Amino acid sequence: MAYTPPNGFAPGTLCNSADIQGNFDALKVYLHEGVGSPDLQNTPAWVEAQHVQSPRFNAYTGLQHGATGYQGGQSSGGPLVRATFTSSFLSGAKSGSQDWIPVPQAALRIRVMEPGTLVFHYSWEMAAGPDNGYSTSASLPAPVDRVAFVAPYFAGYSTIQGQTDLPALTQQGQEVLNNNNGWSGTNKSPTSPYEIVGWGTRCGTHTAYVGVGDYVIGLCSFSEVDRVVLVNWSVAVEMYYL
Repeated sequence: MAYTPPNGFAPGTLCNSADIQGNFDALKVYLHEGVGSPDLQNTPAWVEAQHVQSPRFNAYTGLQHGATGYQGGQSSGGPLVRATFTSSFLSGAKSGSQDWIPVPQAALRIRVMEPGTLVFHYSWEMAAGPDNGYSTSASLPAPVDRVAFVAPYFAGYSTIQGQTDLPALTQQGQEVLNNNNGWSGTNKSPTSPYEIVGWGTRCGTHTAYVGVGDYVIGLCSFSEVDRVVLVNWSVAVEMYYL
């Protein structure tokens, strides 16, 4: 049965908002419950049954999956609401590792059902904390020893199981340098009031063509600074089936 608006409007008369909303509500019911095969064009086929359905939303992951792909993501929820971290004790000189490691919480796993185009949006805002290691002069570490890098990564789930070094997209990595132009014009050191210049927002987008399979996308880090807080972050995906 084709859709018939329950409320009609004669030319030159005022429209009542309740009647207009009633038509919208009736159309919503029709699209979700009342579309029958006689209402659809058959030759050539205008739409398939799989396209007349509501997408599924996973509140835990923040992802919506439907007939045309994925949409959604996760964020920190605001400054310091769900802050995360990185550290040179996990990846960097103090850890003895040169691996890129995952940033806790900041990742998504999706199961791609059809080949298509994936767009990964990401952002982070981090503050590089005090670091009193690798002093060169006046207890101030050399610049190379006081940087923290964060980069996006993207990989098939099976390829990173048990892997400590993530496939970072290092060409899209960005750094924060601590102890750079600190609060005080005369007293800048790792153990004194330290950076604010190293506190800033970084963001970007990565696009890839993917086939059927499980994928993990997120943020990873390599740090030469003792403690780095990601006070804000977000990861989001758009996946369009072809």
